[in-house]
Amino acid sequence: MAIVIIGRGAVDVPPHLFNIKGILKTENIGLEKVIANIVSNPTIRVLVVCGKEEFGHFPGEAIQALKRNGMDEHHRIIGTRSAIPFLCELPPEAVKRFQDQVEVVDLLDISHVQELVAYDPIYEFDQGSRERLIATLIELSSGHYQPFAAEPVMVRSKALTGEGTRIAKELHLASDEFISPMLRLPSDGLNTDMGLILISEEFGVILEPLQGLVLSVPSVELALRLRTYLMGV
Repeated sequence: MAIVIIGRGAVDVPPHLFNIKGILKTENIGLEKVIANIVSNPTIRVLVVCGKEEFGHFPGEAIQALKRNGMDEHHRIIGTRSAIPFLCELPPEAVKRFQDQVEVVDLLDISHVQELVAYDPIYEFDQGSRERLIATLIELSSGHYQPFAAEPVMVRSKALTGEGTRIAKELHLASDEFISPMLRLPSDGLNTDMGLILISEEFGVILEPLQGLVLSVPSVELALRLRTYLMGV
């Protein structure tokens, strides 16, 4: 049994009712880590999604959409409102394994969807939400789920094994570089058709030809998607 709490939620749950528990704030790198952990352990057959959904990112919705629809050839989760729903570091076989291996149980609180801000405080589950979660876990525990009949799927990626704060900082700096040309005067002749140039996929180095900048990013594919999202090209 796996429990994923949307946002920085905190809840005390008896440890015998779950195998793994963690928080999820983003519909891309964060969700990739959740999937990678699940498919590496065939004994996890249920994923309970709880906490408070977040406006814009909609990571809870992204999980449900991934379970139902998978991702397309561009690694985009199909059928979600999430802002940047790209799972660039997950191979298709890992997503298919996630779809086949786990049952997703939705306990999200969508009554007060909040926008994710730079610093979002930790929130405690109210008594009713905690009791509902525990009751659901007890009921699911009686289901006698058998391990998934296949070997673990191991996802190896520099981005997923890297330190989360470093990755977020690097992508933030990259997004600043992508946005700055949009702030120039029209007389500067901004050409948004110019694409990024890959220098080294192994070391995550790209060239932004519009500004002549060489950037280092944790994921080249995610940087390309980020630029497309921010600049609409």
